[in-house]
Amino acid sequence: MNRLRKALLDGSFLLDLEALDIGSVLRAGLDFVEARGLLDKVDRDEIEDTLVEREHSSPTAIGNSVAIPHAYSEKLTTPLILFIRLRHPLNLDAPDGVAVRYVFLLLGPPGAAEQHLDALAGIARLMSDDQFRYEAGIARTQLDLLAALERFQDRNQPVEKSPRKKVEDGLVYTGKFCGGLSADLKRRLPHYVSDFTDGLNGKSIASVLFLFFACLAPAVTFGGIMAQLTENQIGVVEMLVATAGCGALYALFAGQPLILLGGTGPLLVFTWVLYVLCQQMGLSEYFLETYAWVGIWTAVLLLLMSATDASCLMRYVTRFTDETFGALMSIIFIYTAIKAVATVVTDVYAETQTGHDEALVP
Repeated sequence: MNRLRKALLDGSFLLDLEALDIGSVLRAGLDFVEARGLLDKVDRDEIEDTLVEREHSSPTAIGNSVAIPHAYSEKLTTPLILFIRLRHPLNLDAPDGVAVRYVFLLLGPPGAAEQHLDALAGIARLMSDDQFRYEAGIARTQLDLLAALERFQDRNQPVEKSPRKKVEDGLVYTGKFCGGLSADLKRRLPHYVSDFTDGLNGKSIASVLFLFFACLAPAVTFGGIMAQLTENQIGVVEMLVATAGCGALYALFAGQPLILLGGTGPLLVFTWVLYVLCQQMGLSEYFLETYAWVGIWTAVLLLLMSATDASCLMRYVTRFTDETFGALMSIIFIYTAIKAVATVVTDVYAETQTGHDEALVP
């Protein structure tokens, strides 16, 4: 890779070469080398014949839109690398069937075979990187090519392994009253202020506006649906006030202002089921009181779970639980939609039959 970098630094590259076949590519490459005084006319013709003969007998296209023609000559004293990017790809019978757009011309003395093998391996590894091929394809200058090569080396630079420190995920039973809660607060305290101050930036305006409408839309939508399901006991206004108030309180006291709170599908289904239950028990007029007590008991249970480190049990919960709950919500919504359609169809059919019967009455 160092040799290729040195070649690019020396200006050994041709970009967007117009060529109709591999022969014209090789001629243009050797003309470039000859113009730089690295070959004379006789040696150039000899090397061209060698390269063309090799291409006819064994094409040097290796795949990934790359070909690496190479030749040895006693007239050369040092190995040479010339990078050529074609304006239009050529079909050179590559193993993967992809047309060739990048050509690496390798020249050198007979004793440089080992160096050529290293260069071949390095080029093959380099051109197998999709990102480098893209950057090499849009490069316009020498600096662009060198920058693409540097980025490739940075991406593939081996990372030195260091002793891994044990990172606590917070799901550890402390055995102390509010032990886990205290540990969470200690971890968040150094970052609590920065969570807010980092957002005081002009670039945050677009994000704030996006999140405002992202929270407003579901609040209005679920509020409207909830008004229908609860006979307007909970509607759009209540949903907007709850979303704004709970979101602000959570951001201020939970140590993490990036959590978005608002109406969701599970909340809508739960509220609807609770309202139906109140209707069945003859407590429709006390639905809001029932809903408030459900919230109070939920808060008490959450506080007890936080104080006793019950959250450490989450380590034994897999995504299967979440997926099962999501499937349940989907089934409920699908069932409700089918039931509503069936009700409409039944009502229309009943009205049709009634009208037909009335028409038969003399």
